[in-house]
Amino acid sequence: MYAILGIIAHGPRSGYDIRKQFNASLRFFWSESYGQIYPMLKQIEREGYAEPVESNDSRRKKLYRITPEGQTVFRQWLSEPVNPINYRDELLLKIFVAGPQDAKAILALLASEREELEKNVAVLKEQESQALQQYHNRVPPTWMLTLRYGIHSMEARLRWCEEAIHDLRGKGEV
Repeated sequence: MYAILGIIAHGPRSGYDIRKQFNASLRFFWSESYGQIYPMLKQIEREGYAEPVESNDSRRKKLYRITPEGQTVFRQWLSEPVNPINYRDELLLKIFVAGPQDAKAILALLASEREELEKNVAVLKEQESQALQQYHNRVPPTWMLTLRYGIHSMEARLRWCEEAIHDLRGKGEV
């Protein structure tokens, strides 16, 4: 709910616009499925945290904007302490439980992860470059903080993948 409130706090958005925002940037650190967004919008509207507004778009899509009550709830949530990260990493789990006979499979998983990370780092760096060009260095600092976190964390995991591949190959595990 708070992710959606946070998005519409920056201006009216349709469910489709919210979904695009998740797919473009939030997906790197927060997920909401397509099937969760619309029911959540309806719930937020029922609770009085958002309201529909008319769209000037020719398709007449339904836009939502945050209400003053929604702003209050959102700001209160922002000031609350965060919950500890509930970290679940299937790759690390597979590596932890694998035995020497599984080294080829683990190497393949690490190579696939490395490839995916390289693509994601490139996407984030392109987003950073576009944002800086588009906003002429007036990118909201909070947005840049999350973007830079994504780049740094993916680059760190990428280095770890390369080290893990090197270690497995160097120890004759494969």
